[in-house]
Amino acid sequence: MSIDLNKTDTIIFDWNGTLIDDVWLGVKAMNQMLAKRNMPVITETYYREIFRFPVKDYYKELGLDVDSEWEQISLEFMDFFLLEAPKVKLYEDVVKTLEHLKNSGKKLCILSAMQHEGLLKQTKHLKVNQHFDFIQGIDNHYAQGKAHLGVKTAKRTGTPVEKILFVGDTVHDEEVAEVIGCKSALVSRGHNDLKRLKEAKSPIYDDFSFLSC
Repeated sequence: MSIDLNKTDTIIFDWNGTLIDDVWLGVKAMNQMLAKRNMPVITETYYREIFRFPVKDYYKELGLDVDSEWEQISLEFMDFFLLEAPKVKLYEDVVKTLEHLKNSGKKLCILSAMQHEGLLKQTKHLKVNQHFDFIQGIDNHYAQGKAHLGVKTAKRTGTPVEKILFVGDTVHDEEVAEVIGCKSALVSRGHNDLKRLKEAKSPIYDDFSFLSC
């Protein structure tokens, strides 16, 4: 299955791991939490194999006590993550892809499981906020996922779902697209590796070259 951009009016992007290269930071923040608890740290390879939404399940697989420490763990992770978030960069092909899509008349949006205010701050810091018709994050720091915002976001675009494409980097992003009822495409350089993404049905790409045709 391939993506026909001629039949696509709106593209909804995930943020973390799709537009920004922040896998390294997710691993670093988690390893700080694990080391603090004298637990084994993880590699980026292992992280990309097991990461999933809701992140509570991913934390539980690593052995963290999410039943009694969930609030503390969530806040702790975000503290570690936000400390170095200004160092995160866009993938190299992001700006030229967004410019090409806007020039082609596409409506562009972001739907992220990142907390909304932090998301707005980061898009402004990286100077890409002007490319998007709107940007939508979640209203807390728990990263349960974003499927609950999928239909609302799609309606906000004003585009029929059959003309919407959701672009992400995790199996969860396909799940969001299924809730919306739109097509999806996954990029294999983010928070899930290629093997994990193959559990989904969406076409998988190495980069954004499929959006530049």
